[in-house]
Amino acid sequence: MIRLKESIKKLLHIEDTPERTALAFSIGIFLGFSPFLGFHTLGGMAIAFLFGLNRVALLLGVWTNTPWGLLPYYTFATWLGMKVIGYQFDYSTIKEIFRLGMEKGFFNMDFWRGISSQKGLFLSFHVGSLLLSTFFALLAYPLSLKWIRFYRSRLLRS
Repeated sequence: MIRLKESIKKLLHIEDTPERTALAFSIGIFLGFSPFLGFHTLGGMAIAFLFGLNRVALLLGVWTNTPWGLLPYYTFATWLGMKVIGYQFDYSTIKEIFRLGMEKGFFNMDFWRGISSQKGLFLSFHVGSLLLSTFFALLAYPLSLKWIRFYRSRLLRS
């Protein structure tokens, strides 16, 4: 039983320093809010294994961006990206693209040609979410480090 507990501690890196745990969490935050939808968890696990980081802390960071927050977050991130790169899209063009999708189906080539014509929107999405994910990760590191140190100091006192 003792060997199992030691193996779990090694696997999860529970004995990591507060700095390494906070780093793992902030990397998870970056990945969770990055534009690479669908690859957050996979990317987080790969980074955790490659660099020997605390997997629990990293995944907690990745999973901070919940499904309920995806639409408002990525909408705001795209808007921010549009402001940063100076892209403006024509609402009538977007309306026409989605009309095609509704009438002919969202798997129709006309719909996807219309979507692919909006490269500025795609770039705005990436720029905005990369900026915000970097900001959140830089904010998460000192805050989580402070919290981890506080929590561990309370554990030592009890």
